[in-house]
Amino acid sequence: MKSALNPGQRQTVEIIEVLGFGVIERLSIREGSPCFEPEPRIVQTIKLDLEPEQLTVGNADLTLRKEFENLFDELDRFREGVVDIEVRHSAPFRLILERRYEGLL
Repeated sequence: MKSALNPGQRQTVEIIEVLGFGVIERLSIREGSPCFEPEPRIVQTIKLDLEPEQLTVGNADLTLRKEFENLFDELDRFREGVVDIEVRHSAPFRLILERRYEGLL
């Protein structure tokens, strides 16, 4: 449920749903949760050959799509650092983690 998310997670869901297609770049993760200080770079991709999609901002009490659950599980495992989130069809599609060499071993 969206209402069970912490403020950083809720803000991430809202941005992804509104973004539609694009990338959230350099989003800070602290203690496994998105943090918007410093503010990440948000790059929106707009397809010019299609009809504009209807903007639908989700209700706070609706069930989260599985992609959001997977995203927040991965961020919780990552714990600390910086990530990029690729967005497709108003859902997280790919997570890119910025790691130190020592963090991989």
